[in-house]
Amino acid sequence: MGSVSKSATEMHGYFLVATASILWGTMGILAKLSFEYGIHPETLIALRLAISFSTLSVILAIFSRDSLKIQKADLLLFLVFGVLAIAFQRVSYFYAVNLTTATVAAILFYTYPVFVALLAPLFLKEKITSGELLAIALAFLGVAFVVKVYDISSLNANLPGIISGLVSSLLFVLYFMMTKKFRNRYASWTLTLYGDGVGALALSPIIFLSIPQVKGFPMQLWLLILAIAWVPSLLAYLLYSYALKYVKASKGSILSVMEPLSAAIFSAPLLGENLEKLQIMGMALALMGIILLFRMGKAKT
Repeated sequence: MGSVSKSATEMHGYFLVATASILWGTMGILAKLSFEYGIHPETLIALRLAISFSTLSVILAIFSRDSLKIQKADLLLFLVFGVLAIAFQRVSYFYAVNLTTATVAAILFYTYPVFVALLAPLFLKEKITSGELLAIALAFLGVAFVVKVYDISSLNANLPGIISGLVSSLLFVLYFMMTKKFRNRYASWTLTLYGDGVGALALSPIIFLSIPQVKGFPMQLWLLILAIAWVPSLLAYLLYSYALKYVKASKGSILSVMEPLSAAIFSAPLLGENLEKLQIMGMALALMGIILLFRMGKAKT
């Protein structure tokens, strides 16, 4: 009876992880829809961070005041965390979405486990195994097909977006490593609160300079901005964090690859973005390599 109950609880956790991943996959689609109203990626991210920070501040002030406390010795680290791992990472991701497609941007972002594995010997003193090298090669081969390396004209046209996507992935490696460093001292919500807060502060000049534009935003755009701040950001992260009480982080990370899959599934009917057969094959290869890396335990989130 106990094992049945444990199994049901674990399945509940997997369902929450899957739901969070699907919600994360809508981030690029909502951003792409927002760009149709003329908003710039950096303005969208600045508003998204300001809204999520304000919302989370109120929630934690009411329900978990202890989560508002940080140590003075960590202020500089939180500054680096918020500016580089949050603000710049999000901006580069949204530029990738704007310059390529929601699906391509999601796949490029999900190369971060590859970079974690490659940088692990340097920063985490962990050796790369032959199995990991194979998985890395598989992932990069898949990404090459996704970005249409076989079509030089298309590759050149999308190069700025591809570079932005890879930059967002590299900056997420910084997020991953700093979160790992902070994990023993702070709750997940504390990291989210101060990461978004510092990120919003770093991008506040953009909001100030964009005030004339922001005043003219239509209601539809504001609804998209609020949806980005609350649904694939706070709600998805809440579900994922809660789910980890019932499932191991390593298994939860494997399920999180549903994010690019959901981006691909939703972007076809909503944005009219369709992948070519070679791109679909590349997506399968890339996800296979990434799943292998997650299973090997080098890219736990």
